[in-house]
Amino acid sequence: MSTTLDQLCTLAQRELGAEALSDKVDTPFAELGLDSLGLVDFMFTVEDHFHVHIEHDRALAHPTLTGLAALVDELLAAKAQPVSA
Repeated sequence: MSTTLDQLCTLAQRELGAEALSDKVDTPFAELGLDSLGLVDFMFTVEDHFHVHIEHDRALAHPTLTGLAALVDELLAAKAQPVSA
């Protein structure tokens, strides 16, 4: 099974037409050529893929694929937690 980061790299390559990103996972999105509108579109793709909701402010606080992967993992872990009564 691939990691969240692997899946994000694949999504970014497909959605952004980017080359292999495995060596650029800590490069800010802006340096990858992703403007604010492109980032919003990419976040929708990520949300659909992982079935999570990413708040815009939190996404901007993690402006790399590595940071985004950590955020998605955090959201997935929180989603998997049973709700206590």
